[in-house]
Amino acid sequence: MTQIAVQIFFAFALTAFLLLVLRRPALQAGLVDRPCARKRHGRVVPLIGGICILLGFVAASLPADFGLRDYQGLFAGMGLLAIVGVIDDLIDIDAWVKFAAQVVAALLMTAWSGLVVSDLGQLLGPQVSLELGALALPFTVFCVVGLINAVNMFDGVDGLAAGTVAAALGWLVLAGAFNGGASWLILATLFLASVCAFLLFNMRNPWRRKAACFLGDSGSMMLGFALAWFAVEAAQGEHALLPPVAIAWILALPVLDTLTLMGRRILRGRHPFQPDREHLHHIFYRAGFTPGQTVAVLVLTTVLLGGVGVLGTGLGVPEWVLAVLFVPVVLAHVLAQARAWRFARLMRRQLRWMRSNLRQ
Repeated sequence: MTQIAVQIFFAFALTAFLLLVLRRPALQAGLVDRPCARKRHGRVVPLIGGICILLGFVAASLPADFGLRDYQGLFAGMGLLAIVGVIDDLIDIDAWVKFAAQVVAALLMTAWSGLVVSDLGQLLGPQVSLELGALALPFTVFCVVGLINAVNMFDGVDGLAAGTVAAALGWLVLAGAFNGGASWLILATLFLASVCAFLLFNMRNPWRRKAACFLGDSGSMMLGFALAWFAVEAAQGEHALLPPVAIAWILALPVLDTLTLMGRRILRGRHPFQPDREHLHHIFYRAGFTPGQTVAVLVLTTVLLGGVGVLGTGLGVPEWVLAVLFVPVVLAHVLAQARAWRFARLMRRQLRWMRSNLRQ
């Protein structure tokens, strides 16, 4: 236990240290995010979050008292996505190159490491498991690539993507801690520590009005891949801690936001990955929320949704019931996106009412 505590502290401290010392070299090398019409942060910001999280996590994992051979795919996939992301942050490579790297990372997880979603759980009722059989590998690759892009596309406000990933990891770690999780639990905890260190420099707070660094594509893609790995670890195999439907609750917000937006873009005849300002956090902007308030609300929503899945499972709620309860969440999200302007006006009225009551 003492060694694990030291590793957690080391992951946090090393990540924070690297974020401090790599800032100037990143500015000199041009590894920065510059303001434009779509990016309104107002100044040049180093894109070093992903690199520092990866280095802090890997360094803290090396002294582990269990073999890391089973996690070669995790480290290789994270490294691949970090390298491709850094290149994209420097010279803006083609989207298909990034997509190919995401598929390769997913194959490192599935075909090489053997980690796949083989069972969707008892969604149709007790004792009725949905086995995927030969579809397990392609289905897992599809889900992993989808989650990588979901986290990447959710990275639109200081602290939002990393805060959402931290909330999701927190539920996975908590479930593992109470149910005797295996070695992946230690790695997930170390990764969470590194992500939290990054949030100190990225999330707005009373002492930091602007982010000191961003994740960059290297960080957002890597975070999505690592989250996918730990989520599958937690929900599959003989020692699964959570049913797949609980994972759906934990990952609901970024996944639904991405699927809804991509669907709307396709229906409008646009490229599904074309950037725009129609994400969920943009709706909150239109309603009058500040960036900090937007992140707080959305991360808290992730915490609450994840709580339904994890605590519901712990209390013995059947999987099919959790699946049925998930349907209104999906419909509400789709409706909010489809009626974005009306939803924003409604929230603006509520926000004004709350502010006026607070002043009284």
